[in-house]
Amino acid sequence: MDEDRKDEFAQEEDLKETATEEMAGETEGQEKEAVRESQDAQEEAAGTEEAEPEESGDSYEFMKETIKAKPLDKKKLARQIGKLAGSGAVFGLAAALVFGALAPGLVQRAIERENDQKVQFQNGAEDGEEEQEEVQEDQENTQPEQTTIIQEMTPEDYQTLYADIFTTAKEAEKAIVTVNSRQNDQDWFQTPYESQISGLLVAESGQEYYILTEYRIVENVDRIEVTFCNGTTIDARFQKADSNTGFAIVKVEKSQVPAETQEAVAIAPLGESYHVKQGEPVLAIGTPMGYSDSVGYGIVTSTSNAVSRVDAQYGLITTDITGSSQGSGVIVNLDGEIIGIIAQSFAGEDTKNLITGLSVSDSRELIQVLSDNQEMIYMGVTGTNITSEISEKKGIPKGVFVEKVEVDSPAMQVGIQNGDVITEINGEAVETVKGYQQQLKACRAGENIQVKAMRQSTEGYVEVSFEVTLKAK
Repeated sequence: MDEDRKDEFAQEEDLKETATEEMAGETEGQEKEAVRESQDAQEEAAGTEEAEPEESGDSYEFMKETIKAKPLDKKKLARQIGKLAGSGAVFGLAAALVFGALAPGLVQRAIERENDQKVQFQNGAEDGEEEQEEVQEDQENTQPEQTTIIQEMTPEDYQTLYADIFTTAKEAEKAIVTVNSRQNDQDWFQTPYESQISGLLVAESGQEYYILTEYRIVENVDRIEVTFCNGTTIDARFQKADSNTGFAIVKVEKSQVPAETQEAVAIAPLGESYHVKQGEPVLAIGTPMGYSDSVGYGIVTSTSNAVSRVDAQYGLITTDITGSSQGSGVIVNLDGEIIGIIAQSFAGEDTKNLITGLSVSDSRELIQVLSDNQEMIYMGVTGTNITSEISEKKGIPKGVFVEKVEVDSPAMQVGIQNGDVITEINGEAVETVKGYQQQLKACRAGENIQVKAMRQSTEGYVEVSFEVTLKAK
């Protein structure tokens, strides 16, 4: 490396000497040019003295004068030489500075090119990695150590934690009621048959409260009573039921409800179940264990399952909360919002002891229809989705695959069969049961609709068309 530096200094000295010689040569050339100009001027003056004008006639005598060369201005010449010398010095200094700045990079680049041309051995790389690891270890050793403190929870901590969790359900509990039904038939002990189940206060008008419950508790009974969260019991009347879900609406006259009870109750805070995630902690309140005022705590185990019913499909929320196969009530998240309506009839045969509910988002419109006592459009088809993936694997057209046709339904009357794939309703494409369900809701009872389907034949699937007259139920 010392020899390289000596070479660099020698190159700088050569550059300086070359620049000085060039400036000296320029100065000498300028001096010679000035002398030649002076000599030419003297020769021209001498020629003028010898040449006299010739005139015809009178002769004139002219004053003779001698033109001398202008003396050389040595000071001016010295200033010019000084400027040239200064310019040369500046140029040399600039060149030296530029060379000094670029030299290390050029040398490094030359070394890298030389190394690139050489074969690199693994040992060298390992040595570099070892050095880098040593530097990293040194840096880590200099960083302050972080200590994680694990604090064991005491029984009091657990008590506080669960108290906080169950506090979130207090607002939802204001909407929970107990629905009691009574039949006049008496048992061996001369006691009327009674049963009870949870209900949910879902709406109110100026005159009535509307309570969502299960139809099995209010079917063919002589008397229905509702007990509110503060213990007040009021007679109720049946409004409307849905055979698909088994839900029903009963209503209570507000004029029969004391003012303090009206202040104590609240309309159910229905949440959004489409965003519920697997593993989310939830509570089951109402009568999930089969008796009143029971509470369960656990997590959501699945949100991807769905169940098909006549002309409809509903999403399911399953949990790991242990309950009764006859349990009822609601599933609540930790924000106190209701995300599911407990419906154990939709649980699998091997999971009857785990709380399962219908998605609130899928049930919200049904609750509105039952509360308003609206007509429920009926065509009579239970179907399942044929997705693109299933269509490619099984060779079945995309649409709603008909699994079952209800006896004496409008669909059966026009000839729709099991195995047909419904693809269009009134010219609109049908790809899912949800889409089929929404299109039916936009129709009215007694309306004729055009239905297109694909039916399998010996030559493959062929298109068939139907005109269906819808009914209400």
